[in-house]
Amino acid sequence: MSKNSAFLGFLCVAVLLTAGAARSQTTKIDKDVKLLGKWMTGSFDTFRQVDEDEEVDAKYRHIRALLHVTPVTIPELRKGLAFYVENQQAEARTRPYRQRVYFLSRMDGRLTLKIFRIAKPEDLVNAHRNPAVLKALTFDRLTPEDGCDLTYERSGRDLFKGKTAGGRACRSSLRGATYTYSESEIGPSRWVNLDQGFDDAGEHKWGPPPGVIGHIFLRRN
Repeated sequence: MSKNSAFLGFLCVAVLLTAGAARSQTTKIDKDVKLLGKWMTGSFDTFRQVDEDEEVDAKYRHIRALLHVTPVTIPELRKGLAFYVENQQAEARTRPYRQRVYFLSRMDGRLTLKIFRIAKPEDLVNAHRNPAVLKALTFDRLTPEDGCDLTYERSGRDLFKGKTAGGRACRSSLRGATYTYSESEIGPSRWVNLDQGFDDAGEHKWGPPPGVIGHIFLRRN
């Protein structure tokens, strides 16, 4: 073998190794992202909580709802885990009241959940039953909900707690509100979501009122 051939062979191997290392660095996901993503994935409902509200004749009644969280591959969101998220009322399972893409990643050292709105989401309804339809979900259909990121921290072995940043960065125009506050707790089989809307004077406009727990979604078998 000539010296030139040997050098070219060495160069090709070096390029391949460098490319492989680069791919490994861009796709590496830390253990907390993986664990939280695992606990988020699946289908959940609030049925037990609603039954308990009725039993005690609670002043505030949580809605009978379902939550479906399905992993999705979007190349532009490769440094973390992406999910298609669908909220339904139990009586209207073909008309979800909320459809989003969640992107879970480690950003600036923090475990962050970024939320995206979806253009023309109607063709994705009940994608948890047929994940193949999510191939049509591309990055150009997504719009970030600026200011609405949730930051999570580990709280013991089986719980992550997250909330939106302080202030009024997550804007809202629903039912007279001007901003939204959100927090959640996620474990292996339980996901508590609290979303509340307030106006500029701090008056509660929608969602569970202050002092009331959010919707408790339990994993469905």
